[in-house]
Amino acid sequence: MLALLLAVGCDPAPEDIAKAIGSENPVTREDGAKIAWNYDDPVVVDALVKVLSDPSEKVRLNAIESLAELEATAAIPSLVDSLNGDPSPKVKRAACDALGRLLAKEAVPDIIAYVEGFSPDDREQLVGVWALGNIGAEGMGPDLKKAALSTLVARREKSSDKFIVYQANLALRTLR
Repeated sequence: MLALLLAVGCDPAPEDIAKAIGSENPVTREDGAKIAWNYDDPVVVDALVKVLSDPSEKVRLNAIESLAELEATAAIPSLVDSLNGDPSPKVKRAACDALGRLLAKEAVPDIIAYVEGFSPDDREQLVGVWALGNIGAEGMGPDLKKAALSTLVARREKSSDKFIVYQANLALRTLR
């Protein structure tokens, strides 16, 4: 149905997108979550949040990307849950990126924990280092800012990877 509507040039209603996202068919869920970023509607956002625990990694990744594109700040708690509990490193990385894009100050402790879970030279942490810098210090309490600065300084000093050092320096500039 969704493919037919798109093929004939009709935009499906947000309810149709939400229905596709909640479909029994994994391919339909994947496609629905992928195009959902075009629908800034609470019904679509709710459907995307529900599939953050979908069995399909691709559905979860598409849902996270759509939530970030929609600037769905209501999804921040669910994205934090994905960052902390999803079994897929790809999904965790995508959730961290989305939290950084959403400027989710309430997620800073979780992002710090994500970064600190990697060895100093592991490039998987780059998204977390970037997210801390992108979120910035405005509105961040002094204890949280101190924790973020401490984590970034440690990454800069302990890593021999030039990309991690560079990203940590950028993030430190925005936090100071």
